[in-house]
Amino acid sequence: MIILASSSPRRRELFKTISSEFSVIPPKADENTTEVKPDKIVTELAERKALCVFRSYPSDIVVSCDTVVYDGEVLNKPKDEAEAAKCLKRLSGRWHKVYSGVCILSPKGKDVFYEMTAVKFKKLTDGEIEDYIKKFNPLDKAGAYGIQDNVCVEKIRGDYYNVVGLPVKKLSRIIRRHYA
Repeated sequence: MIILASSSPRRRELFKTISSEFSVIPPKADENTTEVKPDKIVTELAERKALCVFRSYPSDIVVSCDTVVYDGEVLNKPKDEAEAAKCLKRLSGRWHKVYSGVCILSPKGKDVFYEMTAVKFKKLTDGEIEDYIKKFNPLDKAGAYGIQDNVCVEKIRGDYYNVVGLPVKKLSRIIRRHYA
């Protein structure tokens, strides 16, 4: 059996493109880290989440993921609308990076990797930022935006689905190693 160790509804939908049969078990892992490099943060947290679930299901394939938006520092999920507005203003008209770390644990071993996608925001007015915050829910998204909302992003270099929260193409290729 495959288990997606995630509470993200977006990851759940994306994972359906990889496997039609899987279970979802949200991990109860500590997400605090002292790491500062975005690739290290996402791989460390993805591995921690996978281990949390794998301990209870050691005969299954467990997949977990962690995503951060990085613009010289990690831009987490905003605490409130004011913080969301500040984050969107910061990203407006500029390039930033989105990193997703993935960990796959199974009886066949462990794979840990990350994917990075560069994203350029459109230049946003204060009114557009205010409208975005009202129309979409930026409080549950790293960097205060979702690429799938199709509002803020002008260009990307890399995997679109990585920005949504799961690097589907790379994961599809690597997960095959864990099937019997």
